[in-house]
Amino acid sequence: MQLQAQSNEDCAMCHDDPDLYTLRSGRKLSRYIPAGILENSVHSYLECISCHTDADVEEFPHPDTLQPVNCGECHDEPLTNFLGGVHGKAFLANDRNAPDCAECHGTHQIISSSDPKSLTYKMNIPVLCAKCHREGAPVARSYNIPEHNIIENYSQGIHGKGLFNSGLIVTATCNDCHGNHLVLPHTNINSSISQKNIASTCMKCHARIEDVHVKVINKELWEKKPGAIPACTDCHPPHKVEIQNIVANISDKTCLTCHENEALHKIVDNQQVSLTVNVNDLVGSAHNNITCVKCHSDVTANIARPCETANKIDCSSCHAEEAEIYFSSGHGTAYFAKDPNAPYCTDCHGSHIVKRADDETSPVFRSAVPKLCGSCHTENGQATETADLKEKNVYYDYSNSVHGKSLEKKGLLSAAICTDCHTTHLNLKEEDERSSINPANLAKTCGQCHKGIYDEYTQSEHGHKDNMGDQKFPTCETCHSAHQISNVHEDKFMSEITSQCGQCHSELAETYLETYHGKVYQLGYNQAARCSDCHGAHNIYRMDNQKSTISPRNIVGTCKKCHEDANMKFTGYLTHATHYDKSKFPWLYYTFWAMTGLLLSVFAFFGLHTLLWIPRSLGAMIKKKKKHKKIEGKQMYIRRFSKKNRITHIFIIVSFIMLALTGMILKFAYMDWAKFLSNQIGGALIAGRIHRIAAVITFGYFIFHVVSLLKIKFNHGVTFSKFIFGSNSLMFNRKDVQDFWASIKWFIGIGKRPKYGRWTYWEKFDYFAVFWGVVVIGSTGLMLWFPEFFTRFLPGWLINVAQIIHSDEALLAVGFIFTVHFFNTHLRPEAFPMDTVIFTGHVPVDEYRKDRPHEFEELRKSGKLAEVMVEKEFSKQKMRWIRTFGFIALFCGIVLVGLIIYSLLFH
Repeated sequence: MQLQAQSNEDCAMCHDDPDLYTLRSGRKLSRYIPAGILENSVHSYLECISCHTDADVEEFPHPDTLQPVNCGECHDEPLTNFLGGVHGKAFLANDRNAPDCAECHGTHQIISSSDPKSLTYKMNIPVLCAKCHREGAPVARSYNIPEHNIIENYSQGIHGKGLFNSGLIVTATCNDCHGNHLVLPHTNINSSISQKNIASTCMKCHARIEDVHVKVINKELWEKKPGAIPACTDCHPPHKVEIQNIVANISDKTCLTCHENEALHKIVDNQQVSLTVNVNDLVGSAHNNITCVKCHSDVTANIARPCETANKIDCSSCHAEEAEIYFSSGHGTAYFAKDPNAPYCTDCHGSHIVKRADDETSPVFRSAVPKLCGSCHTENGQATETADLKEKNVYYDYSNSVHGKSLEKKGLLSAAICTDCHTTHLNLKEEDERSSINPANLAKTCGQCHKGIYDEYTQSEHGHKDNMGDQKFPTCETCHSAHQISNVHEDKFMSEITSQCGQCHSELAETYLETYHGKVYQLGYNQAARCSDCHGAHNIYRMDNQKSTISPRNIVGTCKKCHEDANMKFTGYLTHATHYDKSKFPWLYYTFWAMTGLLLSVFAFFGLHTLLWIPRSLGAMIKKKKKHKKIEGKQMYIRRFSKKNRITHIFIIVSFIMLALTGMILKFAYMDWAKFLSNQIGGALIAGRIHRIAAVITFGYFIFHVVSLLKIKFNHGVTFSKFIFGSNSLMFNRKDVQDFWASIKWFIGIGKRPKYGRWTYWEKFDYFAVFWGVVVIGSTGLMLWFPEFFTRFLPGWLINVAQIIHSDEALLAVGFIFTVHFFNTHLRPEAFPMDTVIFTGHVPVDEYRKDRPHEFEELRKSGKLAEVMVEKEFSKQKMRWIRTFGFIALFCGIVLVGLIIYSLLFH
């Protein structure tokens, strides 16, 4: 047996002090317990610590604040009933007006209900309940309770008079009708005062009700047809119960005596409200066979104006089931809490003109429901004023959705409306587990119409399960939204799919956006393969599931939806691979860093070369300006490039700009400028076609150039070795190394300017950069263009490798041509703004002698100078066309480089 730490006497050592108090929220609360108070209580046999268990301490004092006493430790059934009732639910919700056990039974001096001094003694019950349920009390002010003046009406009714005037303790009091602890509203079908149960409740005192009323009500027995005969409260007001039958005493004609008057009105909040009732409205109403007092049941028959005591009608008298659902909903809860914006039955169904839902003129007819709900659920509508709702401008969003358009524009009554998703009366927020739009219930709600999709979804990996930590399972709303639902074939939906999947699969979405599919998708090409095209829309399974569209047994068929010639090797393409993961994708990792190293080293080398050259170039420009003389007419030129060379270079310029523009648009598809330029040229599809046309041109001039070289070789009858490594060849040789070193010394002022020959080392680099670029970029481009063909004999992951090489090599080529090459040929100060030799093919003799002294001297010594020297005059119009074309090319290149730098720095 457990030894208790202290007895009641121990507690009394402190609590019998009248001055004992504690501070709670700035208020003094007495902790004085008069001596002997427990002795007269039904709990006299208990120790204090039996209820105040946390006061059972080994050393005094106990904690200053003790936990509330849990009466359910002993009285578990009453507590269960209490918590299941309206009082208990309010108590659990921390409603400040909710009663607890002590408020009705007391705290320490709890007296038996049979004792006249007890709060719960029969004669004291109405007074006890009246503390809250009287007019003007906080409960009446805070909640919409259908009954008003409850204690006043009870006192004037036959029950109250019997209790207070005659002292009949057998008469009915509050708990006889409402119960002791399980107090439920009359709208709850389990309530003792619901229409279903009220007769049984009254029959606890009023036996043989059928016999009493058999001659009064159609000579029918009570149980023959439920609902055909009124419930007790239809004729006898719930609290002001009188003997007379008000239905028999007040006819509709009596009401219409006043209410047919068109001038009849009342003033509410300084607004004039008409009280006129049109008889024709009543005839056309669904309630045309119901008398006025059936709804306005709180009228008083024995006063001059019976409706003087009438308040708002209580529709639950007849529509008990709907009322119970409504009061459990968000609307009903708000209405009960007296939210001025909460809708009541009459706000949706009307007051006197109540029409059936299948009547086309009814406000609750199927096609009218969205507009009805939208009268509140719109931007700045009543619903958004006081309620914290996730969706604000609902009516607008719905009207522009596939459901709204189907209903409003096509007249399809089968289209989903508000009540299909949110139910008719049980409108609850998404987070409520009972809500039809709760994540656990939403799929089933949508499945009422989309049954096939629902079956697929529930069996898939996305089928809603219990969320685990950060893992959230998607619902219909996740992908399709709540009210802005668009047609799955429209551009709007197509452009949203990947971002929707990316809400959960962020890493996979990012890697997808780096693929060709992802890039053209970002550019607005909605025919590009998206997540759902490969993984399915609703039938989504893991790869190791045989049902999955990307499982080994199905993947080829999935790819064939777009790539008709796809094969098993083709499916080896790593859709979501990234070069960042060395362990998973080593080839991609090493390829990326190899290309990055090449790109950085080339730009570092030639960037330094250019910086060193600039001072010398500025000096040359100054000297050139001092000696420059404008020459009119003909002058002597050295022929440097043949017509064939010039035309080839024009093809190179045009095709390269086309490739650079369309290629960089794709590479930087995530940038706004890329999307803008893509739209300007007709979108990603047109950009792709332009890119491929330019590629064909590139292959064309490359093949032409190689064939031309071979012709030259064979026409001169030299060996391949001499042809490639000869003194005038474009292949690097010893002199290029010497010229490079001499140029560096000249740049820094410790040597003379080298005597350059026919081809300088930077020109040779430019040439081989193009030659190399065409081979590397071209070959990888062909792999990307025809992946089905190449994967017949190559593994699919090589397509990923090809994409990295193609993309980075293209970036290197574009960056090099539009910066280093442009500087070397056009943008050097002494050549600025343009060197026209590649277009005219000729260089003035003096300029050639100065720029390439070694070549000029060799031509003179060999006697070939006369062969390449010509006297010419270029017309102003021709030079104007040349410069215009050249400036356009320069402008395009410089702008594109600027956009590339901006993208790399600010992405």
